Amino acid sequence: MQLMHRRSKPFSIEDPYRVKRPSTSKIIFLSCEGSVTEEEYIEILSQIYDGVKGRVQLISVAEDEVHTRPQRRTIEQRQVLGKSKPWQLVERIDKFKREKEATYEFSKYPEDEFWIVADVDDNLDNHRIEFENAIQECDEKGYKYAVSNPFFEIWLLMHHDDVNEEDRKYAVTAGHPYEATDHFRIRLAEKGAPLKDQKHLQLEHYSDEKIRIAVQRSKKLMRGKEEKIPSDYGTYVYKIVEEILEVDKHSISG
Repeated sequence: MQLMHRRSKPFSIEDPYRVKRPSTSKIIFLSCEGSVTEEEYIEILSQIYDGVKGRVQLISVAEDEVHTRPQRRTIEQRQVLGKSKPWQLVERIDKFKREKEATYEFSKYPEDEFWIVADVDDNLDNHRIEFENAIQECDEKGYKYAVSNPFFEIWLLMHHDDVNEEDRKYAVTAGHPYEATDHFRIRLAEKGAPLKDQKHLQLEHYSDEKIRIAVQRSKKLMRGKEEKIPSDYGTYVYKIVEEILEVDKHSISG
């Protein structure tokens, strides 16, 4: 079964896509670089773990743009969707908190978490200072961050296989600039978990067992590293998933 991504009806003030604050003392809010794969992965988690529903929410300032067919998007809509650099993800959180205080009452819930989910890809090659400043700004504002090197698909791969030496060759390092590649999509397909139309996840390829395996593989890969932005192959997405699993556990026990 393919995961249905969002819904076709556009966002509106009268009929918002996002629900009001659930009766919980903590919500994890995610500002993601990708508007498809990363967000679909969070939707998968909410389907696998009942306790996650409403307690992990995606921040998007582009609801209308996402729900407009690509060929019908205006120049302005494409520009909004293109704002996905790490510093723009921070700005997205800032704007969301300003505009949604009445709905979510953030000031009453200091335990809420705000994360940016970003990739290294070409940011270190072309926007290093801005990238590092965005991470510093997160620290100053109490936001968290989960950065992948080179990009999010390596986290998906860890659900299905261990890292190999060929995978590591695509890391963005001091000696190797960003390289656009289909390598990880091919690897996922070879492991029986292809991305439909090169982007979309399919629910049957993921499970509680595979998610926990991915967490362990990622933690092993990142063991001993204290970097905020991985300088070699790796991902910190597991930190978000661990938080989400805690939310689910507390929901069940409560």
